[in-house]
Amino acid sequence: MSAANNTNGFTLQDLVSQLHGLLDIRPDGPTQEQIREACDVLYACSLLKEEGRPVRARVIIAPPDAFAATEGPPDGTHAVRFTTPHNLTSNEIKRLSPAASFFHSVVAIWPDRDRGFRIWGILNTGPRWLNLVAGGRKPLGNEIPHPIIHVRDPGWLLFYNGYNLLAEWRGREFHGPRMDVFQSRLLNERFAAHRLRLVEDLMEGCLPTTLATEAYADLAHLISLQFVKRVINLVRTSGHGGSMVILPDNPEGLEAATQWIDCKYSATPDVAGLRFRSLLQSIIRRVGMLCPEDSTVEDAWHVFRNNSDPELDRLEEAFFELARLFSDLMQVDGALVLDKKLGLIGFGGEIRVDRNVLQVGHAHDLEGTNITPWNVQSDGTRHRSVYRLCSVEPEVIGFVISQDSHVRMIANVDDSVIFWPHTMI
Repeated sequence: MSAANNTNGFTLQDLVSQLHGLLDIRPDGPTQEQIREACDVLYACSLLKEEGRPVRARVIIAPPDAFAATEGPPDGTHAVRFTTPHNLTSNEIKRLSPAASFFHSVVAIWPDRDRGFRIWGILNTGPRWLNLVAGGRKPLGNEIPHPIIHVRDPGWLLFYNGYNLLAEWRGREFHGPRMDVFQSRLLNERFAAHRLRLVEDLMEGCLPTTLATEAYADLAHLISLQFVKRVINLVRTSGHGGSMVILPDNPEGLEAATQWIDCKYSATPDVAGLRFRSLLQSIIRRVGMLCPEDSTVEDAWHVFRNNSDPELDRLEEAFFELARLFSDLMQVDGALVLDKKLGLIGFGGEIRVDRNVLQVGHAHDLEGTNITPWNVQSDGTRHRSVYRLCSVEPEVIGFVISQDSHVRMIANVDDSVIFWPHTMI
């Protein structure tokens, strides 16, 4: 690991010290050297294969007495303790990885005095933690307040404390915490007027008065982000990659689609294309009915995430199926083309902008204030075509998912094309 490039100033030793600080509250906790050795073991494990497939696993650094014997998913953690702990080796993690499914369980390790880390069991966490990136409605359950290391793909480790990303090591590059592009101000501002119109269209007798107009608009924004997260995560986990471009929802948007994008499969502009808008309005209306008077957007979001109302469950299932449909459409070569209402314009879109974009900006913060030049020659066709589209259509927002699971949001800001990298699980 010492050979990793630390272009952002964050080093492996910084991470080791941070992890040690989180674990140093126990006298039997690991030393910094033991933590560093565990990182090396897990990186080596990521390069192995189990029956022809890359090893994928989550490993938690936690003592056996940290988990109750009577809990389990969906809200708790089911601990299976081994009668005899096993040495932490890359081959042992490889052998256990099928039993400790990446999306449902973690391998548990803790040091045994001076003998180094030992594998003491498997924790079944359930899949709700995926809602952080997959846009699920169900609550996450009890957060696990211990460091967890994701062996994600060959040469790719992600370091978490509970649900908080601490650092990422990929290939020869080592990074501190990355960005969640769905928290960016750009997304909030670009869709602000649209979501306010969506709510105002419903205000006359269709929405309960339990929330203010602004609270309904903010709730619509949060739920819309959940939907886009789902689409992107479904594409990402398919291993195929894809691109999605969102155009203005006015005649200028359709004109841009006609001028710059050749959709092999264009959708008829009828009410079926407005299914997202219809479902979103139904969901915020139902949440409003379930909220008490004078609720805030935080109250409404809690109701959306936690209420077991059958009608809300039905609407959520319909929402998920629409997200799955959109992700399937992105499996076809070319871009999925939507408007700002997330109405379907077409798919299999070939972006044919006759303009070279040789350099774009790489944003290192959500506000887009720390930007460095990026030579696009190292990027693939999907990225370069969306760069070109954004260069001629300033209101377009694009998402590109690489086959290797990288996700970028791309937009035009002050006549400059900028991308934001988004770190996933």
